[in-house]
Amino acid sequence: MEISDLDKKLLMELEYNFPVTVSPFQTIAERLNLSEEEIISKIKVLIDNEIIKRIGMYINFRAKGMESALIAADIPVDNLEKYRRIALGIRELTHNFIRNHPRFNVWLVLKANSREELDRNIVELMKQVEARDYITLYSKKSLKLSVKYDIIRGISWSKNDDVPGKIPTADELGVSKEFLKALSLPFPITNRPFRDISEKFGYTEEELVDLIVELRRKHVIKDYGATLNGEKVGIKENGMLLFDTENLESACNEIALNLEEATHVVLRESDKKWDYLCYCMLHGKNKDVIFDAAKKAIRMIRARSYMILYSLDNLKPGIVI
Repeated sequence: MEISDLDKKLLMELEYNFPVTVSPFQTIAERLNLSEEEIISKIKVLIDNEIIKRIGMYINFRAKGMESALIAADIPVDNLEKYRRIALGIRELTHNFIRNHPRFNVWLVLKANSREELDRNIVELMKQVEARDYITLYSKKSLKLSVKYDIIRGISWSKNDDVPGKIPTADELGVSKEFLKALSLPFPITNRPFRDISEKFGYTEEELVDLIVELRRKHVIKDYGATLNGEKVGIKENGMLLFDTENLESACNEIALNLEEATHVVLRESDKKWDYLCYCMLHGKNKDVIFDAAKKAIRMIRARSYMILYSLDNLKPGIVI
């Protein structure tokens, strides 16, 4: 599908300015001088052509009482297809790429309900695929999550309001985990996308919209709006930037607040020796724009050393949790 200039305007609105209102598609229609029916029809075509992965929001895993880790694994080439098939069946396994690290070829993110369960699941998965070695990098602090692509400039780009502190759990928020799970599902593309979920959980649509605003303020909700298929909009490359520096947590905060090109920024911890405990993700139309963003980050924090691990293959494409 050829993406028109109007499609690009619509995609940028859906990514960056998706309204928190009872009738968000009507608001977007007014901005673009189209009818709500035209907007909804265009969005459905963009979804059918896999240009839009979903419109919705991400619920911070800590609000659901979960733990997360990035695992770098050395999996024999002959076992990669077996691993890929297993990974496709694990809902809690998200980010999943072959990368150009000299030692670890597979990089994945796995979540579980506790650190103990997470460790068991990692051990079992690594045994199943006969991994020769692996390192577990637990999520200590998630500082930024905003997967937005500036499709005009060909680079990931978004601002971060502030660095989140402790993320409240469902119990602390006074809501159920089932409600948070329902919020994390893609919005129905209708003139009243919040109607069904508000009725199911006993809210008016206006009350639900107000609650979404509050949950965003508390960093429970992140990445609100459209998630695009990078390949379909010219974002062909992604790189994982890992760095080592003094005052690592402060440096990681600096990246989260000031590197607009970063989509994810996470401070990690490990029980093994590993110097690179902060990482961010960069996406772009080519490696040059990614490298330019990486150089900006390296200068910003005066990194002692760094790695950029480019994706060689996406082992779980199109999956958004």
